[in-house]
Amino acid sequence: MQANIIDVTLENFQTTVIENSDKLPVLVDFWAPWCAPCKQVMPILEKLAKTHKDRFILAKVNTEEQQQLSEHFHIQSLPTFKICYQGKIVDSLEGVQTPAAFLAALEKYMPTDESENLRQKALVDIQLGNYESALAQLVEASQLNPNNFNIHLTIVKVYLAQGEISKALELAQRLPEDIQQAPEIKALLTHSKYIELAAEMPPLDTVNQQLASNSNNAEMLYALAIYQLAGNQTEQAMQSLLKLFTIQRDFNDDIARKTLLELFDSLKEVETELVNSYRRKLQNLLF
Repeated sequence: MQANIIDVTLENFQTTVIENSDKLPVLVDFWAPWCAPCKQVMPILEKLAKTHKDRFILAKVNTEEQQQLSEHFHIQSLPTFKICYQGKIVDSLEGVQTPAAFLAALEKYMPTDESENLRQKALVDIQLGNYESALAQLVEASQLNPNNFNIHLTIVKVYLAQGEISKALELAQRLPEDIQQAPEIKALLTHSKYIELAAEMPPLDTVNQQLASNSNNAEMLYALAIYQLAGNQTEQAMQSLLKLFTIQRDFNDDIARKTLLELFDSLKEVETELVNSYRRKLQNLLF
């Protein structure tokens, strides 16, 4: 277990919580082994503690084993969280919370995170189109705090803005799975899949020639859609897939519908109007 995640007992409470709170805020987590919400929130807290290891201490109190502490703090429900700062309880939270809610409660007491300050400055540079300056600040920020994956996510966005798709993809694939669920990353990873698939298709000239002879050639329609996706022609690809679905629903184990649903999922937050439009068109064909 890392240094800023501590199991608290009655014996070590004074040093673990009270004395440590003179230097950093201490988030005291009152939990129990039988408590499902406690188990749900524990990984969230441990990840936050890892990301902000020099900014707060996570102190875990097993209320089944430390009933005196639980009674002293009048714990009525689990999980309950107390923030101790400079020897005093300064805030309380109850129930499952989001990472943002925990950070909002802690932020008032945590020392400044210089890596996050640099990331915020980089975001301003990105808006101004100063990508080289932004990248330099983000690299410095990542060296200060390698566990702040928001920094790496922002670097991916800079690479995308610069058209450096391969660099963006390489970094994105190294990010933790939960970070890969960010809309930009999901879209990027989906796009890379179709670039790889396009390399397995017949040459594009052949595809176009075949479709010129028979516009309902299912195999060539699918190949065309893959080439269009690889080339970021998303709407044209959706049109091709809808046409394929219309003329031969069962082609390649329902691949047209499955591909459309995958696109809808990966693009719903970055191409919302387009996704909603083609989702309705697919639903009309289904029903």
